[in-house]
Amino acid sequence: MEYFSQIIKSQRAKKSLTALNLFGLSVCIGSALLILFYVRFELSFDTFHDGDRIYRVESRLYEGNVLTDNWATTTFGHAPVMFREIPGIEQYVRVTAQDREQEVTYKDRQFMEEKYCYTEPAFFDLFNFPIIKGEKKGQLVRPNTAVITESTAHRYFADSDPIGKILTFKTPSSEQYFEVTGIIADMPYNSHLRYDFLLSYSSIPEARRDIWYIHGVYTYIRLKPGKSPSDIEENFHSISKKYKTSALKYKDWRVELIPLKDIHLTPRKSYEKEEKGSKTAVQILFIMVVALLLIGWVNALNLTIARYLERGKEFGLRKVFGVSRRQIVIQGLLESGLFNLLALVLALGWIEVLLPIVSRWVGQNFAFDVFNSLECWSMVLMIFVCGTFFIGLYPSFLLTHIKPSDIMRGKFLHSRKGNRIRKILIVIQFVASFILVSGTIVVIRQIHFMQQETSSAMFDRVLVLKYPALTENMSVQMMNFKKRLEQESFISHVAVSGAVPGVEVANYFTNRPYGSDISEIKLIQMFAVDYDYLTLYSPKIICGRIFSENYGNELNKVVLNEEAARLLGYSSPEDALGKQLTMEVLEEPLEIIGVVKNYHQQSLAEPYKPIMFFIKERVPFIATPYISIQLKTEINAKQVAKIEQIYKTYFHSAVFSYFRLSDYNDDLYKSDRNFSWIFTCASLLAIFIACLGLWIMTLFSTMARVKEIGIRKVLGADKKSLFWVLTRELILLTILATVLGTPLSIILMDEWLRTYAFHIILPWWGYVIAFVLMIFVALLTVAHQVWRVIRLKPMRILRNE
Repeated sequence: MEYFSQIIKSQRAKKSLTALNLFGLSVCIGSALLILFYVRFELSFDTFHDGDRIYRVESRLYEGNVLTDNWATTTFGHAPVMFREIPGIEQYVRVTAQDREQEVTYKDRQFMEEKYCYTEPAFFDLFNFPIIKGEKKGQLVRPNTAVITESTAHRYFADSDPIGKILTFKTPSSEQYFEVTGIIADMPYNSHLRYDFLLSYSSIPEARRDIWYIHGVYTYIRLKPGKSPSDIEENFHSISKKYKTSALKYKDWRVELIPLKDIHLTPRKSYEKEEKGSKTAVQILFIMVVALLLIGWVNALNLTIARYLERGKEFGLRKVFGVSRRQIVIQGLLESGLFNLLALVLALGWIEVLLPIVSRWVGQNFAFDVFNSLECWSMVLMIFVCGTFFIGLYPSFLLTHIKPSDIMRGKFLHSRKGNRIRKILIVIQFVASFILVSGTIVVIRQIHFMQQETSSAMFDRVLVLKYPALTENMSVQMMNFKKRLEQESFISHVAVSGAVPGVEVANYFTNRPYGSDISEIKLIQMFAVDYDYLTLYSPKIICGRIFSENYGNELNKVVLNEEAARLLGYSSPEDALGKQLTMEVLEEPLEIIGVVKNYHQQSLAEPYKPIMFFIKERVPFIATPYISIQLKTEINAKQVAKIEQIYKTYFHSAVFSYFRLSDYNDDLYKSDRNFSWIFTCASLLAIFIACLGLWIMTLFSTMARVKEIGIRKVLGADKKSLFWVLTRELILLTILATVLGTPLSIILMDEWLRTYAFHIILPWWGYVIAFVLMIFVALLTVAHQVWRVIRLKPMRILRNE
C-alpha cells in the first residue's frame, strides 16, 4: 500500500503535465496498434489453411539465363504430369484463371459475376473452406455442378434452400447450366483466393482439360512430408522437354514453387488477378510502429527523469532513512506500469472509435476479428511490458546510483551527465520523426508521379460497358448498337476491345519476323481491338499509322508498341515499319503498319510489356469484353441513362454493367494510397508527439536556466543573443538528427521505390524540406517558453539571491 500511496501522491503534482504526457503516449500506442493490426492482416494471408506443405506452381520461361516470361499460371497439363512423373507430390488441384465476367441468372435475379473459377474436387482437401450445407464429400465431381458462398446463395435464392437449384451462366459466346450442390462460408478477407462460385472442372470440354498449349490455370500442390520444393523444380526441368509445345520449344521451361502463405506479398506476375501486398511496405510499416512507440516512450521517459530529479529531496531522504535500491526500482516500475496501463486503456478507446473509420478509408476490414484474437492481445501485452520497463527502469536505476546529497541539492538535474541523457533522448525522437517526415515526402511524390503518368483528362469522359451475354445475332446487334451510339450528339467515339487502360492484356502468342528461324520466336501480348480503339485512346504514334477502314481490309495488319518492336529485333521503330510477322495461330503473314510509343497499360509497378494491336475479327477466339464510349463532356447520370436505354433496345435480356475509366484507374493505386495515407498520418503524429515532449522538456530546462538568464541580462545581453543561447542546443540536436536520419531514410525509401518498375529519383530537396520543417516546428514549439523567460526582469529573477 505504501508504494501505491507514493504513486498517487507523485501523480497529483503537476497534473496538467502528466495528463498531457498521458495523452501523447496513448496516441502513439493507439496509432502503433492500428498499424500493427494492418501489418498482422497483411502477414495473415492464407494462414488459416493447413498450408505448410502447399505451394503454387508458377511458370518461368527463359532464353539462356535471361528470364523472359514470369507467369503466376501454368498450362492445364502441368499438374497431372507432375503428379505422375515427379515423386514427392501428395495431391494437386487446378483453379482456372478467368479473364471475363459471366452473366448469372436464376429466375428474375440476374447479375454480372467475375468471382468464379472452375476447379477440382481436391480443392476442399487442400484448402480450408469447409462445406456448411450439402454433401461433405464428392463435391464438384459431376460436370455442371457448383458450390457457392453464403452471401451468393442469399443474393440469388434469398431464404430458400439453394441445394438442387439451377443457375444459368452466359458469356458472349456460350451458355451453361450449373446445379448448386453445396454452400461454403464467404472466403475471408485474408485469402488470396476470393471466389463466389466454384464450378466443376469436369465441365470444361475434355479436349482442353489437360492441354499444354494454354497457360490458363493456377496449379497448387501439396508435397509429401520432408520433400523439398527445389527437388520438384529440378525434376520438372528435366521432364519439360517432353511436353513443350512447338510454339515454345526454344524456350527453357521452368517452374517455381511459391509457398501458399507467401503468395500475397510476392511481386505481381502476369495473370495474377488478386490485389497484391508488398513485403517491403510491410517491413517499413513495422519500422514505423517502432518509431512511433519510441517517440511516445522517450517523451514519457524524459518527463519521468525530470520529475524524479525534481523530487530529489523525497528520494534523497528515503535513501538516507535506509530505503533499498530494490524498493526504489519497484516503485519506479509500479509508477511506470500504472502510467502505461492508463495510456493503453485510453489507446484502446481511440482504436474502438477510429477502427471503423480507418477500415472504411482503407477499403479493407483488416481488423474484423482483432479483439477476439489471442495474437492481438499478445501485442498489447508486449507493448505494455516493454513500455513499463523502458520508462520505469532507467530512472529508477539512475536514482539508486546517485549520492543522496547530490539528489537533494538537485546537482544531477543540471549536471553534464543529466544533460547528455536528455540530449540523447531528444535526438532519438528527432531521428525517428525525420525519417517519417522525409519518407512521407518520397511516398507522396511517388504516388503523384504514378497517377500523373497513367491518368488522362480524357479518362473522365470515358464510360466502359461490359460486353453483353450471349444474344441472338450477336455480331449484327453489336454493330447496330455501336452505330446507334455514334449518332448521339454527346458521344464522340465508341470502340470494342480486349482490354482498356489499367487492364492486363494477358493473351500471349508467339511471333517472329517473317522468314526468320523458328528459334527467333517471342511472346507478345495480343491486344484485340476494332478500327476505333486507337483513335479513341490516341497513343502517341512514332511512325506509320493506325487502323482505318479507309484503307480497306486491315485484317492482316498490326500495330506494335516500342517494346514489341525492340523484342522482335528491329533496330528502330522505323526499321519495323512495313515488315511482316508470323503469328503462331495464322498461316498468312501480318504487316506492321505502325509503331506507337510505349505507354503504361497497367500500373507503374509493372514494366512496359510488348503489345501487338490487331483487328479483333482476325483471331475471333480472343475475347473482347469491353465497349469504350468517349463522351464530349464529363459523364453525368442523364447520359448514362440514355446509353442504358439504347443498350436495352439491342440486348434487352442482358445486364447493363459499366464503370468509369477514371474510377478504375484510381483503383490501380488504392493500396499505394493506403500506404501513403498511413505514412502521412504517422508522420504528423510523430511530429505532434515529439513537439509535445520538446515543449515539456523546454519547460524544465528553461526554468533551470532562469538564474543564468538573469545574470546574462545584468551583464548586458540583449534578447536576440539570449534567444540564441536558449535555442542553440535545439538547432544543433536537429542538425545531428538530420545527419543520422538521412542515410537511414535513404536506405528505407530506396528499397521501397525498387518495388516499382518506374519510380522517381530520391529528391535531395525532400531532405532539405524535412530538415527545415523540423527546425521550424521545433523553434515554434519552444518559442513561447523561451520568450517568456527572456522577458523576465533581472531584479525579479535574482531578488532571492
